[in-house]
Amino acid sequence: MNSELIALTFKGLCRRWREVVRVVAVVMISFMFVTGVLLYSGNMKKWQTAINKQHFGNWFVMFYNSTNKSENDVIKNHPYLEQAVTAVTVRSIEPLSVDSDNTIEAISATDKIMVGTMSDEFIKMGSITMEQGHMPEMDNEVAADRNTLIELGQGMNIGDILTIDDTTYTICGIINSYTNVWQSGNRLPGVIVTDTQADVIADEITYIYAYRLRDFISETDYNTMYQCIASESGIRNNIAYNSGVYDYQSWDNERVNRYMYMLIMIIGIVAVTYQIIIYNRSRNNVRFIQKTLGATSAQTIIITFLENVVILGISAIAGSCIALGAGKVICLVLEHTKGVTFFRIDKDIYIKVIIMMVISVVVSIISILLSGCHKKKQGSNRTVKITGNLMKKNFIINTATRLMRTNGIIVNILVRVFSFVMAVITVLCGIGIVTSYGNYKEQCSTPDCVNYMVDNVSTVPCIYYDSLHELIKIENGIRYTENSRVIPGCNEFNIADGHSARAYYFSGFKSGKSGIYNSANDDIINNLKQIEGIDDIFYGYYETTRSFTWDNMNINITTNGVGSETEGGSSENRKYMFAGEYVDIDKEIFDILNECAGGKLDYNALKEGTQSVVFLDADNNGEYDDTMKDGVTLNLNNYYMGNPFYNIKSFYMDKYTVACNKFFTDLISEYRYTIDSKDMYEYISDNISREQIIEIVDEYLRHTYDDPTDYYNMYLNTDDFDQDYYEYRKANYDLYMAYKRGEVSKEELFENLSCKGEVLGSWYSKYTYYSLLEPAASTNVAKVIILTDEIRDKLKYYVPEFGQYTIIGSTQLLQKALDNQNNVMKKYLFLDELPDYVTLKLRPNQFNIRYNLKSSFVATDNVVRSYLKTAGFDTISYSEEKNLLRQRTIESLMSYGVTAFAAIIIYMIVSMIIVKNRLEKYRSRLKLLSDTGAEKEQLVKICMYECIRESLWFIVLMPLELLICLVIVKKFVNRI
Repeated sequence: MNSELIALTFKGLCRRWREVVRVVAVVMISFMFVTGVLLYSGNMKKWQTAINKQHFGNWFVMFYNSTNKSENDVIKNHPYLEQAVTAVTVRSIEPLSVDSDNTIEAISATDKIMVGTMSDEFIKMGSITMEQGHMPEMDNEVAADRNTLIELGQGMNIGDILTIDDTTYTICGIINSYTNVWQSGNRLPGVIVTDTQADVIADEITYIYAYRLRDFISETDYNTMYQCIASESGIRNNIAYNSGVYDYQSWDNERVNRYMYMLIMIIGIVAVTYQIIIYNRSRNNVRFIQKTLGATSAQTIIITFLENVVILGISAIAGSCIALGAGKVICLVLEHTKGVTFFRIDKDIYIKVIIMMVISVVVSIISILLSGCHKKKQGSNRTVKITGNLMKKNFIINTATRLMRTNGIIVNILVRVFSFVMAVITVLCGIGIVTSYGNYKEQCSTPDCVNYMVDNVSTVPCIYYDSLHELIKIENGIRYTENSRVIPGCNEFNIADGHSARAYYFSGFKSGKSGIYNSANDDIINNLKQIEGIDDIFYGYYETTRSFTWDNMNINITTNGVGSETEGGSSENRKYMFAGEYVDIDKEIFDILNECAGGKLDYNALKEGTQSVVFLDADNNGEYDDTMKDGVTLNLNNYYMGNPFYNIKSFYMDKYTVACNKFFTDLISEYRYTIDSKDMYEYISDNISREQIIEIVDEYLRHTYDDPTDYYNMYLNTDDFDQDYYEYRKANYDLYMAYKRGEVSKEELFENLSCKGEVLGSWYSKYTYYSLLEPAASTNVAKVIILTDEIRDKLKYYVPEFGQYTIIGSTQLLQKALDNQNNVMKKYLFLDELPDYVTLKLRPNQFNIRYNLKSSFVATDNVVRSYLKTAGFDTISYSEEKNLLRQRTIESLMSYGVTAFAAIIIYMIVSMIIVKNRLEKYRSRLKLLSDTGAEKEQLVKICMYECIRESLWFIVLMPLELLICLVIVKKFVNRI
């Protein structure tokens, strides 16, 4: 009998295959939807990890061997690590072509650019992609990453020439940057050559082995695993760990996933059950025939059960396969467009789909049993007493009303209460979504992190003061007597004063590392803009390498104001002596500063740079220089730029100083930090103009002597008068005058070594004065504000770190300082323009970055921090609390959204079931009306009248509900 029932079931399904296909198609959509949601929640974490691997490479550890070609046995044979992929560096070059004789260890240790090769496997594992062009195929071709090209400064486009150790190459490919993105990326080859050429130029060979984790490894503490591997291998300095990928903790959204799964499962079960119930009801006549032919109730239930299992099984398999296939296709598209591979199907997905199918079958069978026990309800034969006569004008309304009353008042109330509750839930969820998002936008309007660029060599805080000497005339000639220390901005250049720049170094403070020269290049900015999850980037200008001076500054006690927390402590806990933050003045920052200044600021003056604010850190256990007061003139001194005219070699060499010294090397032949007077004289002699010589001579005579003829006359009538010296001085004076009259040439003037020395000496003195003792810019301090924790908090998104003295001024003030310093170099080195690599430009070295909601899914915070750390930035992060708020906002949006979606779907399904049930209930009456002359349009209006009244309880969905009801009603009426 069982086999006969099964055969009968399949024969019935085959005969009605069109109807079965329609049901399978509808049910299949439900299973597709549920499977898709399960795939989404299951692969979200993998997506975040894949994004990290795309940025920082799919490697776990990297081993560098400069001794031989062999791998480390411990790492090679480690059970957690796959087989190594390789790269090789064969030579190193220096940025900006700094000569090897001038190399400073602190610079070359980190700024060397490596030349070498990479295997195809290494490139694939690292997600290294071409921006344009191709990898080198000929020995005279090279490919380089964008960051390397910027640092080399020799070419930026395909076809440009790149010179490496006197060998020229053609750039055939530009690679998306990785040397300033990966952990220890500076040790990878930034310039790629062919294997053959690598053998030719090999000088310092280092073999690089990169290892990725095996797929079955799933840990929570990868850092400890790395430490164990490093310890067991005995390697410390020549091993790198991919912290950007494996130290990242992805957002744990398990609670939301469980909630989504439960709601989506309920929606899916309701949708599937609805379709099965409708299908089963369409088979009621067949079941009746089967019973009249002798089938028992149990047999008809078994047949129904088998049909449902077949339909649901086919739907579940087809729907899940389509969803899985669609997910795979989407991931392949992402892999092709973004190079991200992450798709994986967990066994939990299959289990949950099977559970849904089983529940749907059980619910459908229960509904059949319940419908069998309640074939007829009392309300169906209820006699309703209606007052009033049916007329043509009220026929539709009265008929519809009579039909509705046959359902009973309790049923009608329950249906309307259900609709109203679903409407309230949907509206409240909508309000919750708007409120949650609005709260997020309000609290997350500020930056998530403040990042500022730092040099790899720090600058000891220092000011240059003028060790001024007074010229005194005495009977026996001239002698100089030291008079006082004069700080920049408090004096004017006077040759007669005998200016001498002396350095004063401040002790007990943190050395400065941020300057405007060391700013972000276009490659860094472009890379940041390509990181997903960034809402906006705000640019800033922050410096700690520039010194400040002011009126009556007392440098003898300026350094006494050291915070108690720094006294005797490590250098890491010290604060900066000077710090400067320069902003584009807008209403927001002006209001903050004006409030701190007690309303003493002028918007236009602050914006133009003539006015500024200074914050004084008074958290001291000693006295500090109280000459910093409201109204003083604050001077922004020049960056130290090196000095080709004096034998000065500073013990620090930041990037700007290195660039300046390269510039002097290119400008003055054989310049190597020590003076070669012959080269210097030749350079000055070749470039100084007639007008400049006359200016120098006149200025020298005017400032040194009351009467220009005193140049030689002052030696008359002295006890040790020397006629030869008198005539020598007078001959020099006459030569100067002849040159002014145009009677002798520059060459003839400089044949007199005394005249030449005086001119050059004066020119040296002017360059020194204006580069070290003349401020680059000045501003009036409108208010000196004592720094407090409250003020720090207000300005934390502007100033990364305060110093003992911190200025906040406008970008116009900074631009003036940069322009003036450039002009000093151009004027006193006889240039119309400076080379680009030594020109100070207003380029941002500070990024304040704000994330959006998407950042929680794509690991934005981790990518930004890891990338900027490798690119040379220090980061102050405020994202922890905001990340938590974003995650809660996403959870709220997803919870409210899924709940609202579930309410809408459940309401629509239940409403359609109610409509179909009532139409079936009204069938006999509607058939009677049709047989007695009622037109189909009238029957449709009668049924739609009830639909309109019921849809008013969920008015938001009224248009959609009425449209679906109209389709169902018309289809039903046409079959009567």
